[in-house]
Amino acid sequence: MKSYLKHIFIILLINIAVFSYAQQNIDGKPFNKTKETAFFNEKGFNIGVPVYSITLPEGSNYRPLLIMGNWGFNITKKEKRGNWWAILEPQFNPVFLNNKLSEADFGINVAFRYKYKLNDGMYVFGQLGSGPHFITISTERQAHGFIFSDNLAFGFSKSISKNIFFNVQARIRHISNANLMQHNRGMNNGFIVFGISKLIN
Repeated sequence: MKSYLKHIFIILLINIAVFSYAQQNIDGKPFNKTKETAFFNEKGFNIGVPVYSITLPEGSNYRPLLIMGNWGFNITKKEKRGNWWAILEPQFNPVFLNNKLSEADFGINVAFRYKYKLNDGMYVFGQLGSGPHFITISTERQAHGFIFSDNLAFGFSKSISKNIFFNVQARIRHISNANLMQHNRGMNNGFIVFGISKLIN
């Protein structure tokens, strides 16, 4: 992997850790978030393992690993069995070509999620989103640089502790650039995504 990509990856992980866990008041005491003090009602972290990948014209197998933050805002104000959420997913994704770490893509996904309560502490959800990305790979199938990442996911969420949830989802991702550059055949991947999230209430 190119040296500058390693530096970007390290900086991203540091920023996720700092913003997720190091917030304090002016007096140095931990900052306790509540519905009244936090814009996001959920925060978390996801890793997507590729289970379906494509072979590029050059012969390499294209397999990205998704490393994503997960920040959610509950759009449905009243407590209901089914709720709409707005989701932000900043991400940096190492890309493996023939099982060798070679490239990367990064960006942010903006999604809408419908989350349905099965019983206390157990939910199912569907999610549809898109967002701007940048890919480093150059291939006859897809021009490198600015691109859009479109995502469709279906998942399950289970409480494992107070306000802490384990999440698993099946996700399909399509990346292409809306014909802003050539080539633009697009690239598709399938993932199983595992994550941990915390509800703020």
